Amino acid sequence: MSHATLTAVPAPAPGPAPVPAQQQAHHHRPHLYSRPVRMSDLDPMNHVNNVRLLEMVQDAHVDLFYLQRGHPGQAVRVRVIYARHELDYTEALDLRPEPAVISTTVSAVRRTSFQLTSRITRGDQVFCTCVSTCVAYDPAARRTRRLEDDELAVLARHAACDC
Repeated sequence: MSHATLTAVPAPAPGPAPVPAQQQAHHHRPHLYSRPVRMSDLDPMNHVNNVRLLEMVQDAHVDLFYLQRGHPGQAVRVRVIYARHELDYTEALDLRPEPAVISTTVSAVRRTSFQLTSRITRGDQVFCTCVSTCVAYDPAARRTRRLEDDELAVLARHAACDC
């Protein structure tokens, strides 16, 4: 039995000194995550099932917040729960040798929540766009909490806005 592995697209090498906050909007980059399409992802019409597309997005989010190595703030564990996912399906994703790439940017940040916009692509084709609302959560208190400065710094690296 063979097992497919998830492969993260390597991040660019560390750059020059940190950019001042007022200039950062021009230096953000999306988080890129590469994932092969598996036979188990397919529905009876040989397209990736809609539920699997959301799982692919969540795999990219886990990679962004928990699995990245060697990035500034790697010890930061963004503690959130999902409040909402909004998916727009634009093309049917099928089985091919080339992996799908999930590109994720932070599209909005508030005191206790933020939005992630993820696009599942292969080349120039966009198969699905997902907007996820994530809420900072304190499991011990069982309630929402404010985003902490170190969490905000992680989000700022992938912000598509000056949010």
